[in-house]
Formats: sequence, structure tokens, C-alpha cells
Amino acid sequence: MTDHEDPEHQQIPDEDVRPPGAASRGCGLIGCVLVIAVLGALGFGAFFLGNALEPLADRYLWAPHDVVRESLIAYEKEDAVRARKFTCVALRAGRLPDPAAPLGGPSAWTAAVDDQFPYPRANGRVAIYYRLRSSVAQPRGQALLQREEDGWRICEFTA
Repeated sequence: MTDHEDPEHQQIPDEDVRPPGAASRGCGLIGCVLVIAVLGALGFGAFFLGNALEPLADRYLWAPHDVVRESLIAYEKEDAVRARKFTCVALRAGRLPDPAAPLGGPSAWTAAVDDQFPYPRANGRVAIYYRLRSSVAQPRGQALLQREEDGWRICEFTA
């Protein structure tokens, strides 16, 4: 007979000892739900705070190329309200300027800021170069901006 078969050496389970429960293994059900709720609230808070603070960043921190980038993204997503926010006051009441119009108006395109350096132009404006990528070509245009009270604003798109 080996030790494993010997009845004297066999361990008898202690009836008073219970296996560890969920609460002793980790945070428990209520703790896990609370952690998930707190992380979710922080995520939503960061999102809404970011949206609330965007006008301040636009006014004091964004350079002209940031405004052009955001405007092009909004125009591509067909978010006219957001795209209009980045135009000059004189253009806000009229038709939204199309960044593709001075470049031949390709029907399907994606846009990107080509150069982050603002080039001085007449009347206190600056130009930021952008590129439209389509299946046919990659024309390059300029967004002419001027500084207004609420930040840099696009006044015109040119070739």
C-alpha cells in the first residue's frame, strides 16, 4: 500500500472551511459595477468638457492650420453647422464656401492641410495650403484666413 492509499494519511476536508467567495477574490459585483460606472462617467465628462472648452481653444490656442483642418474635416463629414463656424462673419449668412470649387470641383475627395506655415497675404490675411485627394488628381489650394474676435476664420478658398 502506498501513502495515497493509506487511510491514516488521507486528508479529510474540514467542514468549517468554505471555499473563497467572490468578495474575497476581487472587488465583488457591486465594486466592479461601481468601477465601471466611475470610468464611464469620466469618459463622458471628458467628452462633454472637451466640447465645452473647444471655443476657448479655438479663440486662444488654435493656429490657422488647425482651423483649416477642422473646417475641411467638417465639410467632408457634411457637417455644415460646424464648417460654417470656421468662416468669416461676412460669409456666415451666405452659402458655405466649397473648398473643392476653386480646384475644379472633384466629386469625391478627401482633404488635408498641406503646410502648417501661414503665408502672409494682403489685408492682414494669411494663407494655409491644403490638398484635395481624389481618384483623378491631387490639386492644391489655399485657404485665406483673417483674425476675428473669436479666432482665425476662413474668408476664401482659392487655387
